[in-house]
Amino acid sequence: MTLKQLAYFIAITEAGSFSSAARRAYVAQPALSRQISLLEEELEIQLLERQHDGIVLTDAGKRLYEMARSVIQTVNSVKDELKSTQGNPRGHVSISIPATSSSLLLPILIDRANKKFSDIELTIRDGLTKEGGQAVELGKVDFGVVPNAEELDDVVSDPIFIEELYWVGEQAMNDTADTITLAHAAATALVMPPKGLHLRRRIEQAAMEAGVELNVRYEQQSALGLASLVRAGLAATITNWPPIEDNLHSTARRIVEPGIRRTVSIVHSAHRPLNFAASCMRDLVRSILVELVQAGRWRGQLIERDQPPLEL
Repeated sequence: MTLKQLAYFIAITEAGSFSSAARRAYVAQPALSRQISLLEEELEIQLLERQHDGIVLTDAGKRLYEMARSVIQTVNSVKDELKSTQGNPRGHVSISIPATSSSLLLPILIDRANKKFSDIELTIRDGLTKEGGQAVELGKVDFGVVPNAEELDDVVSDPIFIEELYWVGEQAMNDTADTITLAHAAATALVMPPKGLHLRRRIEQAAMEAGVELNVRYEQQSALGLASLVRAGLAATITNWPPIEDNLHSTARRIVEPGIRRTVSIVHSAHRPLNFAASCMRDLVRSILVELVQAGRWRGQLIERDQPPLEL
């Protein structure tokens, strides 16, 4: 079994046919077919079924595809790691960030990364907190910015700051206070993320502990949909600070009695140590988060860094 055979097998799997893979790899189709036949003979198992409109992987082929991708990625990362020892980090780094902070964090992160680490190919996935946490656990990204590290398994967590949640709405208030009690916030008509998401669970937990009931009128999974209802005055919401600055130009009041807090951390899989390039990007992301908190653009309280990252 050779790396070339594994690379060809990956190409065929992702292209869906021998002909398409041959064109993409600039290899003659008979040569490509011959290498896969040799691979199947050596392993003594059929990896794919040839059909008139393409190929279909067998169960063994599906498993080999997963393993082959991991092997090729490891080999490529070794090459990049060795070249990085010359002082210029290089390679591919993937990061997950929460969708609620995307419009705030994404432009800054890409701009700084392009200026400081031009040889790093960066992929940033913004999505729901649940998706980001799962991507870290499964090793689909090198690391992630998540507010629910305590819910994840087998991760190394570096807590950065504690954020507080805010009530945001267009409804008229009788005073000009910058805070609102949880009981008062819960009684207003609310639009919330769907049940099961970390933000919703954290709010429901706080409400239950305080003995109040949330008046949830609407559910919206997308940040844009949620913001549209708030701006239209149809409902208020409870969220962290980044969407307030970037999407919700409405009345925002910090929730008190009791306050609702979350710890925002940078986490990576305990089974996938960070390489040099990913470590450089992790440090860059950390410095950006600290800067945003200090500037008040992501409101929270920084955590003193007097202990090594926690393995959960």
